[in-house]
Amino acid sequence: MWGGNNVFKNLLAKMGKGGAKVDLKLEKTEFLPGDTVKGELVITGGMVEQRINGADVELQLVIRANGKPFSHTIETIPIRESFVIPPDNWRSFPFSCVLPKELPVSGNPVTYSFVTRLDIEGAVDHTDHDYIKVQPPDRLQKVLQALSRLGFREKYGSRSFNGYTQEFELFPTQLLHGKVEEVEFAAAVEEGGLRLLLEVDVHSWTGEKEIKRELFLENSLLDEEEQLKERLSQVLTEMAENPSSWQWSISGKHKHGSLHWKGMIGGFAAGVLGAMVLSELTEEAVEGLEEATDLDLPEGDFDLADGMFDD
Repeated sequence: MWGGNNVFKNLLAKMGKGGAKVDLKLEKTEFLPGDTVKGELVITGGMVEQRINGADVELQLVIRANGKPFSHTIETIPIRESFVIPPDNWRSFPFSCVLPKELPVSGNPVTYSFVTRLDIEGAVDHTDHDYIKVQPPDRLQKVLQALSRLGFREKYGSRSFNGYTQEFELFPTQLLHGKVEEVEFAAAVEEGGLRLLLEVDVHSWTGEKEIKRELFLENSLLDEEEQLKERLSQVLTEMAENPSSWQWSISGKHKHGSLHWKGMIGGFAAGVLGAMVLSELTEEAVEGLEEATDLDLPEGDFDLADGMFDD
């Protein structure tokens, strides 16, 4: 009778019922690009003794474009240690992972998780999922806070990835309400400050008009909350009320083949997902991206990347 009970438990454990489990315990769940994620990997024995061949922890990025998810494993951290774990015993291993810089920040279209797979010999492997949030870098967060104080709210689909960079989309509830449909921007973190590619969709008697402008915000300005708010208010108001002055204000052409993503928010994803995502974007979205970046400028224009992101 006792032997039959053990056979039954072993059968259940092989099927993944009552077997060993793995749990990734993180010190926190919110990070900045470039941060080090720390924690421990805890492996707990089940109803019967089992041999553990090791474990793998994958940092996965999922980007949703046009309703489809695109996943990419950013890094795999292996635990290469084989051992036998008795019933109800446990073992722990230290865990750390450095997040790449220039990651897209978390939002409805962008999510991150650590997926841990425990390799159990002769049995169904156990899997653990732990979601984390990658928050905007400090300088970008200051801009978002200033825009929030002006009454701009992020749209549900804000922080989307278009194949090249991450786009932030906001709508007005106070400043320029009724004049502006939305404000979009992409951002690049530079040593001296934050560079924005701004686009303001303005209502006019001829229909909606897209006004584009390049804006650099120095670190000294970003450190002054009230001055930053006033500067953004001034710039957005000028673009909305005098659009003809800013229609051609981006200092260069976007040449897809030579674009450098140094410091660009979302630039990491451009390197690993760009072609895959672009192939799934609608023709309208691609044309909109090209219209926003390939401007018919006078002679002497230069590569946007060389003008914006090189030291």
